[in-house]
Amino acid sequence: MEKNYRNVAKKITAVVLMMVIIICTQFGYTGAIEAKADDDIIATGYVNYDVTDLRIRTAPVNGSIITKVNGGFKFDIYEEVSTSATYSWYNIGFYLDGEYTRGYITSQYTTKDKKSDYKPDNNFEDYLTAQDFPESYKESLRQLHEKYPLWVFVADHNGRDWDTMVNAQNVIGRSLIYSSADSSWKSTAEGCYNWETGEYTILDSGGWVQASEGLVKYALDPRNFLDDTYIFMFESLSYDSSVHNTDGVRNIISGTFMEDSGHDLDGYDYATLLMYAGEVSKVSPYHLATRIIQEQGANGIGNQISGNVSGYRGYYNYYSQNAYASGGLSAVQNGLRYAMQTDDSNMRPWNTRYKAVVGGAINLGKWYINRGQDTIYYEKFDIKNFSHQYMTNVLAPRSEATRAKKAYSTSTLNNTTFKFSIPVYDNMPSSRCIIPDGNQSSNNWLRGLSVDGYSLTPTFSSDTTDYSLIVENEVKSIDVSASAADTNASVSGRGSHRLSVGNNTINIVVTAEDGGTRTYTINVVRKEAVNPEPSPEPVKPAPDNGGNSGNGGNSGNGGNSGNTESDGFKTGLLIDNDKKIVTRIGVGSSVQSILDGITYTNGCYGKLLNSDNSECSSDDTVATGDKLTIYRKDGSVYAQYDIVIYGDVNGDGVIDLVDFVAIKRAILNVSQPEGVHFEAADIIHDGSIDLMDFVAIKRHILGVSFIQQD
Repeated sequence: MEKNYRNVAKKITAVVLMMVIIICTQFGYTGAIEAKADDDIIATGYVNYDVTDLRIRTAPVNGSIITKVNGGFKFDIYEEVSTSATYSWYNIGFYLDGEYTRGYITSQYTTKDKKSDYKPDNNFEDYLTAQDFPESYKESLRQLHEKYPLWVFVADHNGRDWDTMVNAQNVIGRSLIYSSADSSWKSTAEGCYNWETGEYTILDSGGWVQASEGLVKYALDPRNFLDDTYIFMFESLSYDSSVHNTDGVRNIISGTFMEDSGHDLDGYDYATLLMYAGEVSKVSPYHLATRIIQEQGANGIGNQISGNVSGYRGYYNYYSQNAYASGGLSAVQNGLRYAMQTDDSNMRPWNTRYKAVVGGAINLGKWYINRGQDTIYYEKFDIKNFSHQYMTNVLAPRSEATRAKKAYSTSTLNNTTFKFSIPVYDNMPSSRCIIPDGNQSSNNWLRGLSVDGYSLTPTFSSDTTDYSLIVENEVKSIDVSASAADTNASVSGRGSHRLSVGNNTINIVVTAEDGGTRTYTINVVRKEAVNPEPSPEPVKPAPDNGGNSGNGGNSGNGGNSGNTESDGFKTGLLIDNDKKIVTRIGVGSSVQSILDGITYTNGCYGKLLNSDNSECSSDDTVATGDKLTIYRKDGSVYAQYDIVIYGDVNGDGVIDLVDFVAIKRAILNVSQPEGVHFEAADIIHDGSIDLMDFVAIKRHILGVSFIQQD
């Protein structure tokens, strides 16, 4: 086995070396790594939260598209560029696939934050240190403190390990995103995506699918939300009469179905009813308003509050409590089933809109706000039990935070001592987890693979990449058909393939839309020709000296008939008794395959020995310099031959760049191989190492034509 490891290492080294040579000689490459120039940044900005697929270009207006980004994407601004359009363009810096990149983005769908000239506040710095905020939190908190000096930021060292939290949220069904989201936002893990059909698994009514791990990390990372909007996902959700008022509620519900609604609310309008619900439940009425909008939509078309669902007419569930698909029922059905049940503590059954709004608020306070999950963030991400989560939408805290801020007037924001409890996990990444970007499919699977007229082993399955096929000698070519699971993927390797005698490797490469590749391999063995068995000739008995006098006990003509036979063994290998070498061994042949091709008589048996005379393992690869040794039944040596594989000059069992260099050095008289290694370098068998051998090994390595071992 030791030699196998050595061979693998040499193969890897040779391949890498060859690629380096090809790249260096055939292609030119120059590149400069962009660096973040903090001193040149005039401002920061972000893509407006309701925007998707906003293009970043190499130049304003008509430059090539670098990438597309969505709402919340943050960037640095280096310059504002005026164009003939009614809006300007920003020269920006941003992170793309871990690299800091420069480009241009339109100002039309973005918001610019003026760069703060923050003056160190020693008291605040001491406070940050006392709270033990990580360094990666501090810069954002400094900016917020300068703008809103009354705001209080509390580091919640909750004791949870970051990776543990990520893994808990990656459980199928726990963190969802809408099915129309970019592909980079959606999970392709087992159970979440069908690679054969290219379809995502719908996990909740309305077309919700599992969020990708990258999106989960982004949503979990509090550092992504330390601005004056998203910070409200960390605001305390308890009722505060000094902060909450009816005008604030009206600001939130403005433009939604709850503004000037004609719904029967037992004499209330939505704004005053939500204020009352907040008082009795001890839950922020602003949070109640945003939660309803989140669950039922700004237009109020959610079936939970229509009152018209068959089998549940006249029942309402404004906050979508217990609304999840299970037991053969949809999320809507389970939510309304819950609304129908009786529980005096939360005013159920919710058979009026008034009871559903107020009773649902009481229930929300009882099970979440008043038991420790008292921020929007913690309602979504349960750090204690993981599964006690109000919403499955992984981005719900972000959107609810936007609506929560809307409730507060500028005066309230500037003059109120808001308290924000900001999670800090153990073993967090040193920098924030950026939002995934890209809408190109990663599906590089095959839907079908076949060879015309033949059956593959094993039977084709999309998740199986290695197949085999054996054909008769008269079959000189085969036709391969393959179809990609994703219509945006490309497939190479289809069509007709000529077959050499022996093993032929056919690679079918599927390239996904995003550039990722997956290789399916068919190993096709074309059988050797079957020649008529020649009439036996008398064989001279082998001498008692081990068969080493004369012709080694063989036919007396050097064994070059192509089928060697003696009274001790018979083989289809080509034996030269004059040079004491054996050839006709395919590259990559195993020791066991060679031994299996020898027939023994008179109690003889054979072994393959390494060049140091140690016995080869059965699964070793046969190499130049190994020795085929035939023993009598008493253990004495009957005959021994050095193995030669033409092209395998260095004796590692493969033909690669190392052998190519060895032949080149021999032609240039730098160094000369000796013994069987000379024979291996003499590919065309003319007794010298010359340009013809150089060309032969070069064509072999390039796959143009292959070295024959006869």
